Amino acid sequence: MSVMLDVIGGALLVGMLMLTILNVNVNMTMETYKSASEFHTQTEMIQLARIMEFDIYKMGYGVSKPSIVAADTSHLKFRANLKDVAGGRDSVEYILGTPVTTSANPSDRHLLRIENVSTVSISYSVTRFRLTYYDRRDSVIPAPVTGFKLDSIRAVKIYLALESPLPFDSSYSGAFYEKIIYPRNLQ
Repeated sequence: MSVMLDVIGGALLVGMLMLTILNVNVNMTMETYKSASEFHTQTEMIQLARIMEFDIYKMGYGVSKPSIVAADTSHLKFRANLKDVAGGRDSVEYILGTPVTTSANPSDRHLLRIENVSTVSISYSVTRFRLTYYDRRDSVIPAPVTGFKLDSIRAVKIYLALESPLPFDSSYSGAFYEKIIYPRNLQ
C-alpha cells in the first residue's frame, strides 16, 4: 500500500514539475515574441527617422529660394540638392497616405516619400505623422503654411508614431520619434 502511495505521489510531483516547465516555456516564448516585435518596430523607427533627417537637413541646400513648396501638418514638399551634384535640384515630398489594408492594425497608414518623380511607399506601420513649423524666433507657424510665410520657416518638428502590424495580447507594440530640425540652408 505504501509503495502505491509513493508511486502516486511521485507521479503527482513529476506532473506538477512538467506543468511548471511547460508554463515557463510558454512564458519565455511569449516574451521572446513580444521583445522581437518591439525591437522590429524600434528598428523601423530608427531607419525612417534617419531617412527623414537626412532629407530635411538638406532642405534648401544648393537651390534658390523658395526652397519650401508646400507645408502642412501631414505634407511637406521642398527642394534641395540631395546628391551634391553641381547644379542638381531635387524635389522631395512627404505625405501621410491611405490606410494600409494588408495590416491587422487599423491605424496603420502609408507614408509616401516622393523624390523627383519616383514615389516610395514607406509602409513602416506609421500610425501618426505630424509636422510643425517654426520661424526664426521659434514661434509656431500655423499650418497650412502658404505664400510668403513659406520663406519664414526656419525649423521643422517631426512627430512620428509607429505600431506593430500584429497585436500582442490585444495591444500593439509601438515607438515614437520627435525632433525639431533646424536645416542650415533655411537660416
